[in-house]
Amino acid sequence: MEVIENSKLESFHYRLLAVLGAIWAFIAVNTIAASLIIPLLKEEPAFQGSLAKLGSLGSAALFGMLFGAWLFGILADRIGRKKALTLAVVTFSLGSIVSSFAGSLDELIALRFIVGLGLGGSLPVASSYFAEFMPKSVRGAMISILESFWAIGTIIIGVVALLVRADWRNILLFGGAILLILPLLLTLPESPRFLLVKGRISEAEEILRRIFGVDVKLQKPGEEQKRTSIADLWRKYSRRTLMLTVAWFSIAFAYYGFFIWLPKFLSATLGITVFKSFQYFIITAIAQLPGYWSAAYLIERIGRKKTLSSYLFLSGIAGVAFYLAASSANEAMILSSAILFSFFNLGAWGAIYAYTPELYPTSVRGTGTGWAGAMARIGGGIAPILAGRIMEVSGAALAVLVIAVVSIIGALDVLILGEETMGKELA
Repeated sequence: MEVIENSKLESFHYRLLAVLGAIWAFIAVNTIAASLIIPLLKEEPAFQGSLAKLGSLGSAALFGMLFGAWLFGILADRIGRKKALTLAVVTFSLGSIVSSFAGSLDELIALRFIVGLGLGGSLPVASSYFAEFMPKSVRGAMISILESFWAIGTIIIGVVALLVRADWRNILLFGGAILLILPLLLTLPESPRFLLVKGRISEAEEILRRIFGVDVKLQKPGEEQKRTSIADLWRKYSRRTLMLTVAWFSIAFAYYGFFIWLPKFLSATLGITVFKSFQYFIITAIAQLPGYWSAAYLIERIGRKKTLSSYLFLSGIAGVAFYLAASSANEAMILSSAILFSFFNLGAWGAIYAYTPELYPTSVRGTGTGWAGAMARIGGGIAPILAGRIMEVSGAALAVLVIAVVSIIGALDVLILGEETMGKELA
């Protein structure tokens, strides 16, 4: 759609950024909440367990996200981006509220899985929805800016944890506050690109007229759009789907393996209290913002592929530095490497969210981004359990080293199999 691809940023684009950004921030709030409540559960007998089982609490939402990304990604291509996103947000917000009343660790794990369904659905649908409204000249940068709301949510939940004096039930209850944004979400229009491929021409034209103030005559698609499936991704787009499968697995394994356990990593290697580790956690979260912003700048200068592969590689190097610093108990180096890991890993997230929607045409974009999100949840779901087990056997330093190696593998995957999409129109 030329009217979108060649447009300038309008007030609508900033309203869309504000609404989806708030949702994105609360996705982070609900995801990161696990890393903050795990150290607190040992205070209650009904919620105690081994490090591996506590790691499964962090993984529960991630496995829910696996199914949620697949389910809501397909729904987005069938019932629309806006409807699918609304259903996903309602799922995770209500799930978070109910989970704050859990009576046992097993019950909490089950409820966190339900929260994950909505979280996993919200991420790929929101990114596709946002990308389909963005001009090609700033699409990558704007998606990275949207992704930066994750860092804002991470900082917010860290501050909330301190304000409620580390009361884990109130931390989870706060995660449901995103329900307040639903009236604003409902005022947003459906994606004109989705409407066009579904043959709803007049609706798409009216939305474009309302946003850009111009009369546009759209051409009806030459053939009826068929329902898409995962098999279509591998049959028609095998190379890019393989690249994204490995990349999303790697980036999520590194992120969730590191951040779900970060307070524990810090307290174990620095010998500090859990409450003090929350303060350091906020410092590392603040480093995420310039990571996103630098990636937003670079993806429109050197391209998506180079930015993503470089940031994945550098986050891996930061993880290796953490391992070496932890082995020698160097406090300054431990904190510095944690900050650098946070900077580069979250910058990589900004790049991969900009990159992924551009690799698929509109008819399969929701399914493609949903598949990618599902692969991330597999990596993210495995990582906390594996890291917890490694810590039990060999300590926190080795767990971080494994995370670093996986991140470097992801960098090589993008470098070898990736293709550049900078400046290209959405198909």
